Amino acid sequence: MKSTQCNYGGILFGNESGSAMVFAIMILAVLTIIGISSITTSTIESKIDRNDRLHKIAFYNADGGTEIAREMIEQNLSCPAGFATEPLTIGSLVVEDRLFAYTEDEPTDDYPSDTIRDLRFPADNSLPRTNIVAFGRTRLAAGSAVQMAAGYEGKGKGAAGLGAEIVYNIVSQTQGSQNSGAGILTRYRHKIGQEGNCKY
Repeated sequence: MKSTQCNYGGILFGNESGSAMVFAIMILAVLTIIGISSITTSTIESKIDRNDRLHKIAFYNADGGTEIAREMIEQNLSCPAGFATEPLTIGSLVVEDRLFAYTEDEPTDDYPSDTIRDLRFPADNSLPRTNIVAFGRTRLAAGSAVQMAAGYEGKGKGAAGLGAEIVYNIVSQTQGSQNSGAGILTRYRHKIGQEGNCKY
């Protein structure tokens, strides 16, 4: 059977040879665009996942730094003259100021940093690290009051019995790998008179 062709004004109708190839090329182009977009989406999601992982590592290191600082404050306050050595290295933790728990003034420059810090870990500055600064102010605890001297003892007698406390600001900052980082500011209260024995 022959195909019929009509010629109207120089336009040839009815010739369908090559239309399957054009259709196949169009389908191939659409599939190529879909493939490229899915590869791009996968690459972007992989970068997002990596950045999220790095941020979480930095955040949990900074959070761990606040926990370490709380323990080291207690250890430092149990030594009235401060730690015996400066710097003091305990495992991968380095205490750079042997009297850091007795600091009341907030640092004036940006802190914590590689130059302004009380504690750091790990000891190697070339690795991702956490720098920590702690400073606190002594105050009477809520409800505390001192009455008259208690007779021959020469000590004040507390009316409310809550005593005094030191309220610390602990700032922990992690400088992680691939420019990741996190910082945490937390407050910690130490009840004066509950110090343990000096270990360092």
